[in-house]
Amino acid sequence: EEIKESEEVRVIESISEDGMPKKKKIRTRVIKKIKGDKQEVTKIETVEEDDKQPETTVTVEEVPVEEEQREQIKESEEVRVIESVSEDGKPKKKKIRTRVIKKIKGDKQEVTKIETVEEDDKQPETTVTV
Repeated sequence: EEIKESEEVRVIESISEDGMPKKKKIRTRVIKKIKGDKQEVTKIETVEEDDKQPETTVTVEEVPVEEEQREQIKESEEVRVIESVSEDGKPKKKKIRTRVIKKIKGDKQEVTKIETVEEDDKQPETTVTV
C-alpha cells in the first residue's frame, strides 16, 4: 500500500456589496492510496467564510492503476575521503560525496548522479549527470 498526500490552501479576498472586506479560505486535501491494482483518491475540501460555519465536502473515487503511474525512487549516498601529502609536505584532504537517485516508472529508469568534490582551500565542485 502506497499513500500520497497533498494540501492546497487558497484565500480569496473580496469586497462585499456594503463595502466590507470579505475573506474566503478554501483548503483542499488530496489523499491517494494505491492498493494492488486500484487507486483510491479521497478529496477533502473545506470552505471557510467570514461569519459562516466551515463547509466540508469529501469525495472518494476508486480508479484502476496503470503500471505507468507507479513510480519508485531509490536513493543512495557514498562519501569518500582521500588524504594525501602535497609536494610541499602539507597534508591535503579531498572529500568526494556521491549521491545516486534512481527513478523507476513502468519499464523506464532514470538515474541521476550528483557528485560533489571538496578540496582544501577550494570551492566545492558539483557535477550532475542524468
